[in-house]
Amino acid sequence: MTASSDLDALAAALGQCVRRDEPLVHYTAMRVGGPADLLVVCESVDEVVGAVELARLHGVDWRLLGGGCNVLVADSGARGLVIVNRAARIEFEGRVARAEAGALLAVLAREAVERGLAGLEWAAGLPGTVGGAVVGNAGAFEGDIAGVLRSATVLGPDGAVVERSAGWFEFRYRLSRIKRQGGYPPSFPPIGGDEGGGYVVLAATFGLQSGDPEALAARADEILEWRRTRHPGGATMGSTFKNPPGNHAGYLIEQAGLQGYRIGGAQISELHGNFFMNTGDATAADVLALIEHARAEVKRQFGVELGLEIELVGW
Repeated sequence: MTASSDLDALAAALGQCVRRDEPLVHYTAMRVGGPADLLVVCESVDEVVGAVELARLHGVDWRLLGGGCNVLVADSGARGLVIVNRAARIEFEGRVARAEAGALLAVLAREAVERGLAGLEWAAGLPGTVGGAVVGNAGAFEGDIAGVLRSATVLGPDGAVVERSAGWFEFRYRLSRIKRQGGYPPSFPPIGGDEGGGYVVLAATFGLQSGDPEALAARADEILEWRRTRHPGGATMGSTFKNPPGNHAGYLIEQAGLQGYRIGGAQISELHGNFFMNTGDATAADVLALIEHARAEVKRQFGVELGLEIELVGW
């Protein structure tokens, strides 16, 4: 547990930009979550690096939030410092795209399509930021980050900023070296200090291919329409569980008869079984109880253990 004196010292070092006891409900796509002891919003890569360095210097636990999509924050909130990464610059040079970690992945995908560059159409409409996508090896429609990433700029646990090749990340399905070193899986990971082994993705470089702009735009529109008709809108974390080998988590949840099932203000979508929704007054405890119920029912009925795609914070 971080001492209050350490928090006070860190707050003083961060200056006027820091917010105390800031509700994380405003920073998560699920619209649940209690307060962070300290929170700072960073608009540049240098600000992100500086915030992490100050937290380390004062011995305060810290974590990054991007779009707040694949995350469920406890009602008790998160201890230490939460760093919201809004560094979002995107640049193109030929067939190479470089994006800061706080950039929205869907925005990067749209700009690539507009330039006639292929390789990111699968990310059209996908929520979340570039940094989170790299850490979680985001993917859809048979595409993923591992297939297009060339390298990423990473802040290491020693404070050095280095460029790491795609191979360094040791990508697996919805998994990377950083996510694995942070304790994921197992199923319900605890929050720690330098999670991810202390690594922070600051920016990423993608190698794309030349394509026909009209064909790419048509494919992106097709994907967006698919999402619109099959994924619920509103407050949701995105896919809750990873797909087990040879099957789909949403299908198993639907076959278990759980579409529309709710606990408190949390409900399993009637459109897609792997989407859990905040109907307006859900608590994080409601959402977690619903997650545990769905896992238990799928295990009981089909013998399949579902692994989380989302991250639990503050539990």
